[in-house]
Formats: sequence, structure tokens, C-alpha cells
Amino acid sequence: MKNLIILLCVFSLFFTACSDILEEEPKTFISSVNFYKSEADFNAALMGLYVDVRNIGLQKNLQEVFADYSDFPESAEQTGDIWQNNPSANFWPIRQNWSYPYAIINNANLVLAGLENIELEAAVEAGIEAEAKCLRAYAYFQLVQLYGDIPLRTEPVRSLDEIQKEKSSQNDIYDLIINDLIFAESNLPDDAVDEGRVYKSAATGLLAKVYLTTAGYPLNITANYSLAKTKAVEVITSDKFQLLGDYAQVFHNNRYTSETIWEALVSPPNVGNPLHQNTAPTGNQTATMLPTEAFINSFAIGDRRMEWGIKDGYTNAKGNEIVSRTYYNKFIDEQFFEDELSPAETSSTLDYTIPILRLAEMYLIAAEAENEMNGPAAAYEYINKVRERARIDNADPLNVPDLSGLSQEDFRDAVLMERKWELHLEGSAWFDLKRTQSFDLVQAARGTELVVPIGPYNNTWLIPDFEISNNNIDQNPSYGGN
Repeated sequence: MKNLIILLCVFSLFFTACSDILEEEPKTFISSVNFYKSEADFNAALMGLYVDVRNIGLQKNLQEVFADYSDFPESAEQTGDIWQNNPSANFWPIRQNWSYPYAIINNANLVLAGLENIELEAAVEAGIEAEAKCLRAYAYFQLVQLYGDIPLRTEPVRSLDEIQKEKSSQNDIYDLIINDLIFAESNLPDDAVDEGRVYKSAATGLLAKVYLTTAGYPLNITANYSLAKTKAVEVITSDKFQLLGDYAQVFHNNRYTSETIWEALVSPPNVGNPLHQNTAPTGNQTATMLPTEAFINSFAIGDRRMEWGIKDGYTNAKGNEIVSRTYYNKFIDEQFFEDELSPAETSSTLDYTIPILRLAEMYLIAAEAENEMNGPAAAYEYINKVRERARIDNADPLNVPDLSGLSQEDFRDAVLMERKWELHLEGSAWFDLKRTQSFDLVQAARGTELVVPIGPYNNTWLIPDFEISNNNIDQNPSYGGN
């Protein structure tokens, strides 16, 4: 892990050259022609891809602004475009959620192109190709879920002349994602070389998520529920992972736990984890997002995910009330409250990892997929495994009781709710609403506060304005249908 963190610090400053589409002098521009001369060069380049894996991770809970369980606490924020379901193509999360994945894609394509110009041992070459393809697939998976049809690039962009690229269909994008992940799963090492890097189980877990997603809207390839369950169960039964005994132990860590499949690392003091900025009402900054009253009340009695994960204010050791509102605790270090620091003062020091894949989600994928195929009878064992861990008193089944006796439709609703309780703020909520076509929950939660009502346009984000200008591609449907 130490090696990856050190290189993340270096590449945060250095590797952006690889995603720069402008021609540069050979002494400053890294290309597949003049950079890749050894296995060490490829490994260094692969390390650079993880800078933007981390950057994607830092955007994840901003995607949840669009979900149904978070509230904007300030009246000024409630008049903003996002709260009112009327986002601008110039809104910075829309721009960054496009730019960071495409940076990974271009840099991965540079690595893959570089392999064509050098001879390496077959196993070494396959491992490099697998890691690049796994990260490329992850980046495309983020993009296609958010933006729908997008430009499909499998060759590096090295000049302005190569910018123009028409959109490809979501089917074509998912075909590439799945093929990349299948290759990665077969050729990545069984264990990560360093924490933070992808390996076989990470590719398997991603395949489980991709198959679950493609089984729902918009592709609706229902046969993929079987593949989603198969891959999720492969991870569950691999004997590599184990649910932690306490939900609170899953977070506030700076390295992997027994539940971790894949996490993004941060590199303080250069780049810390600022996810708490959006949820921590401290100092001179209010939280962007707070849990809604309905979400707070939805938890069962004795649910640790509520008892630890959502806090009703904070009074420090001096007796000073630092926070008077209910807030999300998942990414917050309460020492900051003790020290009465603002989120802006703490972002460079917080070293919590950013979850991408963890075992609990594999159980929930298996549960959902099994229910969609055969009903809930064999799905209970998976969802109840997660609920058992959620109990404050694991010996008392009245705390977060096991589910039973549900219809297929009721179980479908239950597993979607379980994902919210278990995975809130981890970047899944909007994707779940889309693939299950449940955006009506957002309409119900916000009602007339939405200036633009929920509609079909909510299935895709707007493409950033700079991409429309540079690439001359069609914009996604505007919100409100205008």
C-alpha cells in the first residue's frame, strides 16, 4: 500500500500529461512511442491511472444529491438548479464526472497501445493489459450509467485532430466493459499487488455489478440476473472476504479490512479525503446534504447503520454544541468536531479510504438477482446476512429482524431499501433509482420543491458543455424537455 500511496502523490502532479490532448514537446509529453521501454515503465503508468480512480471516488456522494433520501439544509441551496431538478451542463460535478473517467480511459489506451511496441514475457504483458482494461471498464461503467450513449474510445487521443468522435450506443459500451472485465478476471493476479490496485476478485465484483445493471433499465437483459448472481456468489464463497462484526468498523479506515474488495486510497497531505465536506456541518460551512426525516425514520429499531451512521448533533468534550443538526457520520472524523475545525481545514489530513466494492454489496446483488429470477425463497439467506450484521445486539433478532414471507414485489422493494441503508453515500443510490426506474421516489420526497418534475430526461445527466462544443455531439435531453 505504501508504494501506491507514494506514487499517487507523485502522479497527482505528474500524470495529467497523459490525459492532455494537446501536442507537446517530446521532453514533456508521455506517449506510447517514447515512454514505454520496460515493465517498470508500464507499472509506473498503471499507477498513474489510480489518481483518477480516486478522483471518481471523491465525486460519488455528490451523485447522491439526486437521490431521494438526502436533503439540502439551506434555503439558498434549495433554490439551486440541482435541488430543483434543473441542472446546467456547466455544473461542476457534471463536468468532473465526465472528465475523470475519460482521463482513465485515455491513459489506459496509452498503456494498451504501448504494449504493441515492446516485447515482454507473455504473463507480464497479460497482467498489464488486464489491469489497464479493468480500469478502463470501471471508467466506462461510470460514464455509461450517468450519460447514456457516449463516445467509445479504444485508441489514445494524442492531438486535437482526434477529438471528434460520435456517440456509441449503450449496448456497444457495455459490450466493451464486459469483454474488458472478462479478460481482466482471467489475467489479473489472485491478490492485489498493492492495496488500492485491482485484482481478480475486483474484476469479478465489477462484473456482478455490471450484469445486475444491464439486467435492469435501459438494456433490460433479464438473463443477466443469473450472471450477476453467479459472480456475486463467486466473491462471497471465495474465502477471501468476511463481513466485519460491526458496521462502524467498515469505515474510518486508512487501509483494507476483511470486507474490502476494492477501495481507492488517498494520499495526505497532498490529497486527503474530502467526502465529509458534503455532509459535515462544522465551522463556517454547512453540510450540502443531510438525511431526510423520512430516511431517518425508515430504519428498524436497533439498526447499527442508523445508531452509528446517522448522528443527532454533536457536543464536544468541552460541552460546546458543535453540530445541532442530524448528519451523516459515514465519512466524518469526530475529532474535527472536538477541535472545532471546518471541513475545508481538514480535507488534506483525512486519510480514510473510499469504498468502491465491498462484500456486503455482493450479498445484496445475489439477493436481488435471485429474487428477480425465482422469487424470494432462496434470496433471504443473502439479504439476512447483511441485516444480521446491522443489529446493534446481534443476539436479539428483534433488532433488524430477518425478512421472510414477502412477495417477489415486496422483496424487490425491500432489497432496494436495504441498499440505501447499507450503501448510502457510497455512490450507488442514483444508479439504483435508474436501473429500477424508481425516480418517482424522488418526486414523492421533494414534491413541489422540484421546479422541473421528474421525467424521462432524469435517466441521463447532461453532457458537459465543453464536450458538446469540442466534439460537436448531440446533447442529452434537457431537464423539463425544453
